[in-house]
Amino acid sequence: MRPCLPLLLHMHQPDYIDPVSGEPVMPWVRKHALRGYTDVPTLALEAGVRFTCNVVPSLVDQLQRYAEGGTDRWEQIAATPAESLGSAEVAFMRSRFVHGHPAMRRVSPRFRALEAQIATLSHPQDLRDLAVWSHLAWIGVVGRRSPFVQSLLRQDAHFAHAQLTDLLAFCRELVAGVLPLWRRMGADISFTPYTHPILPLLINTEHARRAMPHLPDDLHFAYPDDAERHIVEGRSRIEAAFGVRPSGMWPSEGSVSPEVAALAGRLGLRWMATDEGVLQRSQRDAPASTASAWEVEQTGLTMIFRDRELSDRIGFVYASWQGKAAAADLLERASVQPITPIILDGENPWESYRDAGEDFLTHLFASGAVCSVEEALPQMPRQRITHLHSGSWINANFAIWAGDAADRAAWRKLLAVRKVYEAAGRPAAAWPHLRAAEGSDWFWWFGPEHRSEMHDLFEGLFEAHLQATLAACRRC
Repeated sequence: MRPCLPLLLHMHQPDYIDPVSGEPVMPWVRKHALRGYTDVPTLALEAGVRFTCNVVPSLVDQLQRYAEGGTDRWEQIAATPAESLGSAEVAFMRSRFVHGHPAMRRVSPRFRALEAQIATLSHPQDLRDLAVWSHLAWIGVVGRRSPFVQSLLRQDAHFAHAQLTDLLAFCRELVAGVLPLWRRMGADISFTPYTHPILPLLINTEHARRAMPHLPDDLHFAYPDDAERHIVEGRSRIEAAFGVRPSGMWPSEGSVSPEVAALAGRLGLRWMATDEGVLQRSQRDAPASTASAWEVEQTGLTMIFRDRELSDRIGFVYASWQGKAAAADLLERASVQPITPIILDGENPWESYRDAGEDFLTHLFASGAVCSVEEALPQMPRQRITHLHSGSWINANFAIWAGDAADRAAWRKLLAVRKVYEAAGRPAAAWPHLRAAEGSDWFWWFGPEHRSEMHDLFEGLFEAHLQATLAACRRC
């Protein structure tokens, strides 16, 4: 029996736009557009396969900004002739231009050598080669079809400034092509609330204690209206960008609760997705099975639940396998039931695949097993959830975003600013900044669970959004 694999890939990056300068403080939207944002939809369309592309609205805003000519400091420095770089720009390149998964650097002897010497790089040729490889390494399946890109890959070193300039222009074309590419997916677009907030915690941070009763009772952020605005405005932004009104939603980090399900149903969404761990901890009228679609009692909402093991094998295991073997393994493991939802991050996994995932995705799409959520739902048997558990895709709780003292300190800062916003009469000019500050990504980096060489930039952005909210409130 050939399994049916409804595939949902979640396209998401934080809102990197600095509220003061109006420019992104990190380049990851632009870099991921060179790989995952372009490659997966292209390969699926070429194979005649449908999958669900789940898009965060604030990501659309940033992609549109680049398509309209926007830039970032990484691109600006890369475009500068290496002989003209100042000491601050050279220091920036040393600290920021070796990034992404190490697999992307292993394709080039020159890039590996530059990484080994990064602390002392100063020769213009070294800096120019670094600028080239900091872009070339990110180019994925579609971009590598270009004879120009292939020539740069073969050359590997000693690039001329004109080659770098041409490469940056080529990258701009790829970035500008993402939104038109996604428009071709039509009804297979779903969405996430506007700036990727943890909806249950916006509704009431106290609800984190349902799965984690040991948490101190020291947080009282409760603004369900904000949660509703993120959904309503997010769906409208996606509709405006792609010409379709999404019927389904992957809530940020798969974070759900009874209140979120009721809100989604009231707003007219037909389906929502999260992790199987939430299903296992929910009250239901049948054994937990990801092969079923689950109707949440008294909401009008249907939910599907990701198969955690198989989804995570794509994200964290198969990169080290030969692609054909990985696809065969996935299909064999999925064959134990007729329908198996596969849901995962749509961009980051392909950094770790040596070929950007081409071999694996090509064989998977050729299998005929992949479909979209909309295609799968009519085929899935219906079961009933009588009480939905409150949790996320990670351990079916909200520990990452509210479980640590640093997380909770950030929530208290957000609460103080939210109270000022309320007292000021909810000024329209302040809402975009508050909306950005309510995103989950800042809280992801607070606490001991995750670290990044860009941690200072993430923390600075969170503070900048809070200050911009206060400034807008003061002007009212």
